[in-house]
Amino acid sequence: MTKLVAVPDLQTVAWVRRLARTGTARLIREGAGISASEMARALGVSPAAVSRWERGERAPKGDLAEAWAALLRRLSTE
Repeated sequence: MTKLVAVPDLQTVAWVRRLARTGTARLIREGAGISASEMARALGVSPAAVSRWERGERAPKGDLAEAWAALLRRLSTE
């Protein structure tokens, strides 16, 4: 039996990584009045992970990148 594996949306992953590199992800989060700890809790990661992402030191992968992108989209439209 072949196991199906979910493939992340590469455009979404690239978009959220670009937001991180440019500092836009942090600006969106701060503009919405959300702390890094609150963002981390919503994503199930540590606040340090969010901080590293926002500084462009690390990048989330796969489902986590898509979840972060969805949250940032929601925050930027509120």
